[in-house]
Amino acid sequence: MDAVLLATRRYLRAYPSAALCVGITHRGEHHVQVLRREGPLPATTSLYELGFLTQVFTGALLALLLDRGEARLDTPLAEVLPRPLLPDEAAGRITLEQLATHTSGMPYDPPNLLTPHYNPADPYGHYSAELFGAFLRGYHPQHPPPRKSAESVIGMGVLGHVLSRRLRLNYGHAVRDHLCTPLGLSDTTFRPSEEQERRLLPGHSARGVPVPAWTFPALPGAGALRSTVPDLLRFLDANLGHQDAGLGRALRLAHVPRAEARGRRVGLGWNISDVEGSPVVWRSSVTGGSTGFLGFSAEADTGVVLLSDHTWSFFASLRGRVPVEEPGLTLLAGYLRQASLRR
Repeated sequence: MDAVLLATRRYLRAYPSAALCVGITHRGEHHVQVLRREGPLPATTSLYELGFLTQVFTGALLALLLDRGEARLDTPLAEVLPRPLLPDEAAGRITLEQLATHTSGMPYDPPNLLTPHYNPADPYGHYSAELFGAFLRGYHPQHPPPRKSAESVIGMGVLGHVLSRRLRLNYGHAVRDHLCTPLGLSDTTFRPSEEQERRLLPGHSARGVPVPAWTFPALPGAGALRSTVPDLLRFLDANLGHQDAGLGRALRLAHVPRAEARGRRVGLGWNISDVEGSPVVWRSSVTGGSTGFLGFSAEADTGVVLLSDHTWSFFASLRGRVPVEEPGLTLLAGYLRQASLRR
């Protein structure tokens, strides 16, 4: 694992108290390592807040419905939401594909997020079903979709809600029944058990100060899941075609580039970038107390997971760079170079 130490050296120097768990699946073989410059090492089975990495599971749920013929990419919201809940005709024309690729034109956050109960330490924790319903009833797009791809927490929250309605399950149960149970992901959950709560690492600021976890009661499809590195390696294996429990074809639908963004393409919840001349499918996340990266290369038959219990520094946030993206993509680039040498 020397490559892991080299790739993560800069991150650990910048965030010395962070507990960084790194996982690699290469040709179906797993390696997991926890790294930290200061303090005791937690277990490799510790649960982390996934934050916006949750969105690849939401994209996978959509892909599963597409594969079954139970939804279409061009399914409009008007077809799945009752008119009293979404009365605006222009909003009703937004499609599931546009929500999944962040091309719907919806804002990053719902306009009614800042209520008297808003807590910046948990910005979506107060956002209730009532507020979510009020957003839908009052949403009037300024411009018709599709728009340029731009991250939208509320858009992915709407998608999670729509998929839950179509599956007749709440979001947590939909992910559990249709993805986690078939793939054996016993530690990926919206609501941790008492035993899992004991393994859940608290989040921290960039300087190591404990902070609350972010919660998403009305927008779970945008960021509500918790998981472990070993579970996410199994999820990446399924995306790479290993032990996919019959879901491989559906999962591959989520990897197809469907929109353009600055320096990357966008699939269903995933980003796609060229690394060493080959496509790499990836996603990163930052919340108030955590950062994370998921990525894989089919050509190198390799996937990488990095989860940290620290958020980014002010300097990193100004530059718009998720700190664990660089080591994640660096590790995948190394495996891609090895694959090219073998050819």
